[in-house]
Amino acid sequence: MQRLVLLSVFVSLLAIPQPAQCDDQALSTQSGYGDNAASRSHWAFQAPQTSSIQLSSEPATTETAIDTLILRRLEGQGITASPKADRRILVRRLYYDLLGLPPTYDQVQLFLDDASPDAYEKLIDHLLASEHFGERWARHWLDIARFGDTKGYVFTESRDYPNAYKYRNWVIDAFNRDLPVDQFLKYQLVADQMVEGDDDPNLAAMGYLTLGRRFINNQHDIIDDRIDVVFRGMMGLTVACARCHDHMYDPIATEDYYALYGVFASSPEHQDEHLPLRLKEADQPQDAHVFNRGNPANQGEIARRRFLPFFNDEDSFFEQGSGRKELAEAIASDDNPLTARVFVNRVWSHLMGAPIVSTPSDFGMRTDPPVQRDVLDHLAATFVNEDAWSLKRLIRRIVMSNVYQQSSEHRDDAWAADPENQFYWRANRKRLDFEAMRDSLLACSGHLDATVGGPSVRIETAPSTNRRTLYAFIDRQNLPAIFRTFDFASPDTHSPQRPNTVVPQQALFLLNSPFAQEAAEQLADRIDPTAEIGTQVRELYRLVFARQPSVEELHLGATFATQADEESVSPEHGNPWQFGYGGVDDHGRVTFSPLPYFTGQAWQGGPDRPDPEIGWVILEPEGGHPGNDQKHAAIRRWIAPSEGHIVVRGTLKHPAEEGDGVRSQIVSSRAGPIGEWIAQHSEIATTVESVDVQAGDTVDFLVDCRTNEGHDSFLWPATIEFRSNSHDTSEEIPISSGFHGPLPKPLSGLARYAQTLLLTNEFHFLD
Repeated sequence: MQRLVLLSVFVSLLAIPQPAQCDDQALSTQSGYGDNAASRSHWAFQAPQTSSIQLSSEPATTETAIDTLILRRLEGQGITASPKADRRILVRRLYYDLLGLPPTYDQVQLFLDDASPDAYEKLIDHLLASEHFGERWARHWLDIARFGDTKGYVFTESRDYPNAYKYRNWVIDAFNRDLPVDQFLKYQLVADQMVEGDDDPNLAAMGYLTLGRRFINNQHDIIDDRIDVVFRGMMGLTVACARCHDHMYDPIATEDYYALYGVFASSPEHQDEHLPLRLKEADQPQDAHVFNRGNPANQGEIARRRFLPFFNDEDSFFEQGSGRKELAEAIASDDNPLTARVFVNRVWSHLMGAPIVSTPSDFGMRTDPPVQRDVLDHLAATFVNEDAWSLKRLIRRIVMSNVYQQSSEHRDDAWAADPENQFYWRANRKRLDFEAMRDSLLACSGHLDATVGGPSVRIETAPSTNRRTLYAFIDRQNLPAIFRTFDFASPDTHSPQRPNTVVPQQALFLLNSPFAQEAAEQLADRIDPTAEIGTQVRELYRLVFARQPSVEELHLGATFATQADEESVSPEHGNPWQFGYGGVDDHGRVTFSPLPYFTGQAWQGGPDRPDPEIGWVILEPEGGHPGNDQKHAAIRRWIAPSEGHIVVRGTLKHPAEEGDGVRSQIVSSRAGPIGEWIAQHSEIATTVESVDVQAGDTVDFLVDCRTNEGHDSFLWPATIEFRSNSHDTSEEIPISSGFHGPLPKPLSGLARYAQTLLLTNEFHFLD
């Protein structure tokens, strides 16, 4: 009984969030909590201040207020700004930053041929008006919102969030129609109190709160996640750090955390039929007790629902229902010193390649003072006061600046003074993120599906989808490796910034993945096969880089493509395994036909089982099912890579309790039949001692149905021990390890050159 009690206590503790190990004395002496002078003087907790800006009076100047502020800092460091980037680079930079898609050759030429003084400005306005603008900027926000289509691990209940994709669609639409950002934020917190009726599409905005991880349905963790995504995402405050004790550095008490806890605890979930999960108001909102040291079993004083008192001069408590509406109004207020700054900093980071505040979701006391604070404050103030919280106007201000248009070329003198480019003496060189990279492959291949909005799709399974990567199904529990390889934001929690890694798996994907090879092949297929090789290479450069090749590139491309065509090999070259069906004739020779259809897990005759022509023949990694007679045995074929000899060891298993069992044979193309066994409701060892083979010899593993095809599923785990005479080496080869799906057909020389271009830095970097 004592053991059961201890086990019960242990299990209950697993559900209780355990506080970090803290020094209580350190908490009392070093905490930033409280209305103290240090907190009051912290730059981020004060209203943004605009500097006096005197623009040049020269009529031809293109200097903006941003440029004036940046130049002041540069001059103070003795650094000059870099010249403007080439116009071809600028158009590519704008297309990717605003749409996440590459410009075509014709689009680049249209801009280059426009000699009007406002050509650049017209291009900006054209891109801001594109329906693809909302797609690009929605993905940035979805990182903040830790968007996912599934709940994570939730025992046996359904893991999918119904209609989660409609939150993504709402964000796309909100950015496309330039919904003011203060309204954008409010809808995501309190849309249920801003609309009338239960079918208003704006209700989908509440997916920001509800589509997070479910933490095995632990309500304390769910609410903590919502507090975290609201305050780190919208105000750059780590409020969740006060769950177990007063914040160590920022003016946030544990009582403040549980005042907000009560707001969300008084907002139960509601599932509409055609919308994502949303919140509603509780019939009787309740204040929460403080959980001493974060332990819900150790409750302290009641914390009345309110906004963070340090940021609310009125020092008032929430009186309207749960308080979510008042919370939303306090966050999205013109007077909030943080919200506009935090949002502007995120936008600047995406456009300029680095944020002004290096910790985009933490503007607290421990944040390094930003070098370009005056730029951030100027943009935050104009964003609220002049641009009425318009994202498009904010972006327009930044990309119209000379700072944005600078070249990214390295300069030794400037680098020596400012190696981290904190003063923006040049543009930061930016690599394409996962979405832009994959979308560019599709765009170059001519197969990008540009439809805006819609349900989530699986992008990692075959056949691959042509939808933009934004619409990928995000499975929290089983996030495909391709996402992790290319630094995709974790959907488990709010993501302030993506990592930026360079690892071999990235290059290997672009070299070997069927998706990348298919893109290269489709790209080559867009080019007239009857044209001479020089014309083909020129067209390839126009499709991939939106430019003409140089003379050297033209010669290199033509030579490469021609030689690659001559060196092309069949897809079976070097591959020792094939999968088919057939039988053994009277002379001991195997008649072999390849199985034509691969399901993703098995080879068979067609999409239906049984196939109308071939019947029940199925091959899986370690077993399968034979056909309906001895001419339709399931055959796994191994091809000897060199001269040597083999030993085969395995076990044939017939697990069914009915039927007449199965017969297996091993047949060598050189020696003929070398083994035969029958298994019926049993298993039997299948051993073949040393057999000589020459390079190219086949060894076939056949299984037939004996007299009828009923109950003939089998398993045949076996191993080939191959000793090569030429290398004097021995290798054990499990036959399951050689199981594979269809191999890509060999690329033409032009397609191989296309794939080479798709691997270059010019393709994967903005400039």
